[in-house]
Amino acid sequence: IETQRTRVEELIREVRQLITSTTEQVAQLELIDSLERLGVAYHFESEVRRSLDAICMSTRGFEDLYSSSLRFIILRQHGYNVSA
Repeated sequence: IETQRTRVEELIREVRQLITSTTEQVAQLELIDSLERLGVAYHFESEVRRSLDAICMSTRGFEDLYSSSLRFIILRQHGYNVSA
C-alpha cells in the first residue's frame, strides 16, 4: 500500500509540473479538460486556476474554431465571464 501511495504522489507531482511547464495555451486547455474528464482535477485546483487566469487574460492563439470553443467552454465551466 505504501508503494502505491508513493506512486500516486509521484504522479501528482509529475502532472503538476506538466501543467505549469506547458506554454501553449490550447495544450493547457486540453490537459485541463482531460484531467476533469478523468475526475482528478481536484488534485490540481490551484494550478488549473492559475492557468485559466492567464488564458482568460490572453486572446492569442485562439484563431480557429476548435481552440476558441475549447477556451470558451472550459472558462465558462470554471465561472469566468467570457462572451461567445
